[in-house]
Amino acid sequence: MGRIDMHAVASAAGVSQSTVSRVLHRPELVRPQTRELVYDAIERLGYEYNSVAADFNRQKSSIIGLIVFTARSSIHADLIDGVQEELQGTRYSLVIGNSRYDAATERELIRLFGQRRLSGVIVAETTDENRDELWHLERAGVPTVVTWEMTEDKSCHCVGIDNYKASYDMTQYLVRLGHRGIALIAGRYDRIERVRHRYQGFCDALRDSGLPLESGLVVGTTPSVVDGRDAMYRILAGNKVPSAVFAASDALAMGAISALRDSGYSVPDDVSVCGFDDIDMAPFITPALTTVSVPGYEMGKQAAASVMRLAESKQEGEIRVCLPTRVVERDSCQDVNRAGC
Repeated sequence: MGRIDMHAVASAAGVSQSTVSRVLHRPELVRPQTRELVYDAIERLGYEYNSVAADFNRQKSSIIGLIVFTARSSIHADLIDGVQEELQGTRYSLVIGNSRYDAATERELIRLFGQRRLSGVIVAETTDENRDELWHLERAGVPTVVTWEMTEDKSCHCVGIDNYKASYDMTQYLVRLGHRGIALIAGRYDRIERVRHRYQGFCDALRDSGLPLESGLVVGTTPSVVDGRDAMYRILAGNKVPSAVFAASDALAMGAISALRDSGYSVPDDVSVCGFDDIDMAPFITPALTTVSVPGYEMGKQAAASVMRLAESKQEGEIRVCLPTRVVERDSCQDVNRAGC
């Protein structure tokens, strides 16, 4: 039996070759009834579409790349789900690179995605060292969208959140509850822009409330439960036990709660703790975690939609989408004003 080609599929389905091509590349543009005719013909004939060859002929991949620090966190899983949902039914497929918080690994992923002529790249987060690499990607004709941050580089496409405002709002929330000695456990604010904005929001909220920034109550570390616990131990080893701890990720907050309990402190009776992200577990730990809710799934969907528009030259100008965040009040923070009554 000879090789089954697109012409044979079109004849069997009673449609044009261009319609078959649209079903394979952009099925959402084709009526459901017509799609079913084409899919039925493909199945009956045993047609196998060679996407690699098609990409070579177009001189462009049909793959979208996504770079994350870690796929193990719940909030990154939400982002990935959003990206995959938006790509579903399009001609694009997804490849994910995990940098594991290592700048060299991240740099290699960016360069590899560029060499493979991907249709576009979504960068969940990036270190300061690799900002230039992203600019090289864009200049090389690979549309690049940064998420999680409204980056200070106005020429950069981004679908993110206002980390400064979210951090400022949470710190002000703690101040309104009557807390004065407030600690911060954050990621690497010395090398990651979004974390630096959270740190700055914290500092400015304290300043605007007339409260000092105490260096012994600020720790920058990798955002994991283990590192959050270790950071809390470091703070407790200092000269002052904080009234409240703002952990700039929920993983850090859970680690801080563990260390406080192991050290004999009650949360929130002795020390209040809040987080950032509102991961799935946040309402179910004890006590339920007060945190900043971040729309990770929606961020992924909008980032994927944006990078597809850029890849198909349907977007003019820069993309800058800022999604809303909010403080979610639960049980891990005590109102000191009422407790003192």
